[in-house]
Order: sequence, then structure tokens, then C-alpha cells
Amino acid sequence: MKWGLLTGLMVIISAVAFVGCSNSGKALQENFKFRHKIVAYGVMDPQISAQQIIAEKKGYFREEGLEVENRLVQSGGEIPALIKSGEAQVSFESPYTVMTLVSEGVKVKVVAPMADIGDTQCVVARADSGIVNSKDLEDKRIGMADGSGILLAIRNMCYELKVDMDRITFVSLSPRDQLQAMEAGTIDAMACWEPWVSNAQAMGGTLLFSGLQSYLGDRQGEVDWLSFYTTMQVTDDYLHKHTEDIEAMLRALDKATVFINENPEEAADIIAMELKLEKDQVRRIMAKNHYSMAIDKHFRSACEETSSFMLKMGQLHDVPIFWDYVNIDYLRATNRSLVMIK
Repeated sequence: MKWGLLTGLMVIISAVAFVGCSNSGKALQENFKFRHKIVAYGVMDPQISAQQIIAEKKGYFREEGLEVENRLVQSGGEIPALIKSGEAQVSFESPYTVMTLVSEGVKVKVVAPMADIGDTQCVVARADSGIVNSKDLEDKRIGMADGSGILLAIRNMCYELKVDMDRITFVSLSPRDQLQAMEAGTIDAMACWEPWVSNAQAMGGTLLFSGLQSYLGDRQGEVDWLSFYTTMQVTDDYLHKHTEDIEAMLRALDKATVFINENPEEAADIIAMELKLEKDQVRRIMAKNHYSMAIDKHFRSACEETSSFMLKMGQLHDVPIFWDYVNIDYLRATNRSLVMIK
């Protein structure tokens, strides 16, 4: 009888344990149930897409219950058309792109900065171009992708050093085509970003200046020609329909930003592997960027300087109000400390 009671008790305990495990497993599955699949467009460089790559590879998106597919294109110049077509509802690029789209009536908002990348936006001269000083750029041909923020650095350089910008010929070329044109000698310099800048230097090109540093013969040292941000932007329609998803995505990107700043070498190695670049090259590039999702006075000032420049260049009909293309509500709901303006 004792053995019978003991056996019965064990059966009951086992049954309860089985039900408990089943319920626990079901709860675990529910906790990791994806809200929606998000397709996030970005660019194949460590400036624009560092956080989205890290968030995927380190599992931060998954921790937030998200299934995110990163689609990386070659150049940021490809992103505007993807947003306009409705294909890129969530993307990573810059306020330059968003301001242009908003002026055309496209409903899209920046929801967070990713990095200040002014020091990786550069002008590189061909080895035998004869360009040493700023004035040497006059009557030269510079390759540049349409919509590149580096144009603002060139304009500020010209203004400070009295270079006639109207005497510079700009040739519309993708980053890859710029390298080929440099090698062929059909352009004298290229205005681009990393990793294309490093690639151009590896071909014998000479770094002339970035947005924050000048190496010109007549102007060397720190400059303030371009403070340029990369950002995450989302279409208004997607924001309204998927508020929780966007906030979850921002939490994951916040974790990625912390990881990059606390583990720069490991982060660079992960990104190098994803982009199929040399680890040392990516480490050097990322060391020049300031990764931060803070919406502060500096970010706003940089955006407003960019919009004023775009107006002068005829790229905008009027200067957009900051709040027309930036929405701080989602970041504030995610991490209030990152929003430092009212």
C-alpha cells in the first residue's frame, strides 16, 4: 500500500511538473513572439548603419521581440527614392535626406540620431592632380554622389579660404564609380565618406580635408566645416500604426550604441565582418565617429545649418521648421535622458 501511495504521488508530481513546463514553454514562446517583421534599410558603411548591424548581430532586436531584416544599399543617395516609393518605411540615412523629402510633401520623420560623422566625410585628391592648397581646387573636377552632405563642408571651406566654388565642376558619381574615375584620371578628386575615403587613399589619393580636419597646405588643423549626423527615420504612416515596434527598435538601438562605445574593437570587428571590410580599417573609421542617439542643441544646430545651406543651394524652397521633420516623442518614451531639448 505504501508503494502504491508513493507511486501515485510521483505520478501526480510528474503530471504537475509536465503541465508547469508546458505552461512555462508556452509563456517563453509568447515572450519571444515577434510583433511584426521590420525591414530596415541602411547603407554599407559604419557611419550610417553601425547600430542596426550591432543590434541584429548581438540579438538586441530579438530581445525586444522584433524580427528585423537589415537591407543595406551601396550609397545613401539610394535611400530617398526607396522612401518615396513606400518601400523603405524604416530607414537609416541623414536629416539631409529627410528635409529634402519633407519639402516634396513626403510624410517622414527623424526619430533619433545615430552618430555625428563629420570627420569621415572627406575630399580626397588624385595622386597626380596637383592639388595641394585650397585654391588648387578651382577649375578641377570633383566626383560626388547626389545629395552628399560633404557638399556643405566644401562650401564652408570655399567661404573661409576665399575659393570660388563656381569654378569647381561637380560630377555626379556613386562612391564606387568615383574610385574608378580617380583611377582613370577623369576626375581630379572625390568627395565621399568612409570606407571609400580609405580605399581612395590606398590607391594613392591624398586626403585634403574632412568636415572637422584640414590637411590642405594653406589650412591645417581642426575646422568646423561640417557637423553631419546620421539618423533613423520612419514614415508617418508606419509610426502611427506601429508605435510599439518603433519604440522597441529604439530600445535595441540604444543598447547597440552603448555596446559600440563600451566595446569599440569588438563592435568594429562585427561590423567589418558584416560589410566584408578589413578590421583595422573599420576600427580607424569608427574611432572618428561619435555614436550617440541624443537629441540635443548640437544636433538641432547641425540640422538647421544644413537646411539653411540647402536653401542657398536651391535644394529647398524654404527652410523647414525643425519639428516638421523631427519627432522626439518616440525616443523620449524609450529613454527620456536622450532628449535634451524641448
